[in-house]
Amino acid sequence: MKPNFIKSGSENEASFSFRVDHLPCINNRWHYHQEFELIYFQKGSGTQFIGDSITGFYEGNVMLIGPQLEHYWQFEDQYFSEGHDANVEAYVVHFDKNFCGNAFFNLPECADVLKLLERAKRGIKVVDSAQKVAECLVQMNAARGYERLTLLIRALGIISEDDSAYPVVTNGFGNLSIHNDKRIDLIVEYLSKNLQNHISLKDLSEVAAMNPTSLCRYFKAKANESLSSYIEKMRIGNACKLIAREEMSMKQIAHESGFRNLTSFHKSFRKLKGTTPLMFQQRVTGKQ
Repeated sequence: MKPNFIKSGSENEASFSFRVDHLPCINNRWHYHQEFELIYFQKGSGTQFIGDSITGFYEGNVMLIGPQLEHYWQFEDQYFSEGHDANVEAYVVHFDKNFCGNAFFNLPECADVLKLLERAKRGIKVVDSAQKVAECLVQMNAARGYERLTLLIRALGIISEDDSAYPVVTNGFGNLSIHNDKRIDLIVEYLSKNLQNHISLKDLSEVAAMNPTSLCRYFKAKANESLSSYIEKMRIGNACKLIAREEMSMKQIAHESGFRNLTSFHKSFRKLKGTTPLMFQQRVTGKQ
């Protein structure tokens, strides 16, 4: 199932769009868009699909989704039943990176927000500051013009200072690097282009211009995990992306993601995702 591209409409004379959803069927499908999405669930719960991440979402949750990142929110069945008492209320903002102008987030005062927007490519779950961000979004409903603009800037600033906020998508799903380290970036770029092939420590050492032992220590210190673990996650992330698109057999997907056989692919997939590739596909596509 290929994700649907959705063009997010902007309000007249506004630099970003804001809405409050009360229907569980709004964008209840696998999709992506060019804008960032900041969403707060005041009422409603269900399953959220973001990249290769499948988890529950609940009242009070706040998420920041980057451009081109496939996602959708599947509300629980009770919200679709006739005569139900359960209500949906979600505050949604769509904005472009340059909604404040091309140079605004390049200002020194905005350095942390700029880093946040880069991190959002993997989807960000807001934790400790969720309530403060939620308050900003709720206030947007009555605000207009400059006041609404400042509330969005404030919300992003709050998230950028929240050390508990974390990415939900593995690097491999979008072949992303967030380390801001030239050597690490070179390694990740090489890995993303060669996942299908055998990756030797010798080749990576040449890419990073380091001896193998130093490279392994350096990578673990920077990425907070071993190089082999990181490669495995990238491969499974890439496999999840291919599985969701339903264009290849599982054998082809395993090969394209660098696994030598289906046995090692299934073993690694279950270890990292807690389910089988087929069950993952069924949950993402809604097919049984």
